[in-house]
Amino acid sequence: MIPDTVAARFARQVALRPDDEAVVSAAGRWSYGELAADVNRVTRFLVERGVGWEVHVGVLLPRSYELVVSMMAVLAAGGVYVPLNPSLPDARLLDLVDVTRPSVILTAGGRTLSDLPHTDVAAVLRDGDPAPVADRHHPDAAAYVIQTSGSTGRPKCVQLEMGSLVNLLDWCAGACGIGPGERVLQVIASSFDASVRSYLTPLVTGATLCLYDDGPFDPVTLTDWLGRERITVFNPSVPSMFYPVVELASADDFRPLESLHTLALGAETPDMSLLRPWLDSPRCRARVQNVYGPTEAADIALYAELDTSLR
Repeated sequence: MIPDTVAARFARQVALRPDDEAVVSAAGRWSYGELAADVNRVTRFLVERGVGWEVHVGVLLPRSYELVVSMMAVLAAGGVYVPLNPSLPDARLLDLVDVTRPSVILTAGGRTLSDLPHTDVAAVLRDGDPAPVADRHHPDAAAYVIQTSGSTGRPKCVQLEMGSLVNLLDWCAGACGIGPGERVLQVIASSFDASVRSYLTPLVTGATLCLYDDGPFDPVTLTDWLGRERITVFNPSVPSMFYPVVELASADDFRPLESLHTLALGAETPDMSLLRPWLDSPRCRARVQNVYGPTEAADIALYAELDTSLR
């Protein structure tokens, strides 16, 4: 039987491929074995401080290896992951903290947000025990809390269960062809629901998670990253983010995109005419998907593979 928790599925990949590349960023490269050791360090720290079922843990970190470790550790400890995107206004973050009341907030660089306990992840990674910790989660227990977009006014918090999350990851892996040998780009801020699947799907399937630099969007850097890291899956992307990539890649005969086999677009209606130069290129072998779903429905409710012959 396939285990129904993120931690159990990740542990299976660690056992199968400890030396395979798990995470890549501008800061470095980490194998599945190295990632597992760091996740164990933070998991043990959280468990020793009482984190378990229904206990919320804030993660106040930018897109980074440390964020990946922290998210995985919260889930392995049985806790509830609460993403606190440091680029958001403090007022919005404090509202989320006020609702969830995390038992601890994992942070970096001395950043604090409230009078709640904060811990610098770097210190835990430096001094923590890398020995394995038993998976403490359950399919029926809460896995993460995320805010809605706030389209009706004040953003509302939605809490999703582990079983729903694992079901989403299974679907995403199948729909996007994510598994061993694939290289999956992550560009979504942690405050958006789509970030959860884009961080976790590669790591529960044996793929490589490639983290785009956190900070202002730069299409030149993104296009270079796609080519240099030979990205195979871009899941998901906002269409308006990808259009300038197509334009830039055209100057190099679309070589930066030649490894891409799946492009998942969401949040906006795709304009196929702006993708047409790439789609008509002999270097294009990608399928284009359109996905949509409310936060309350574990991120995706509607899916379609687009007819790339449409003009």
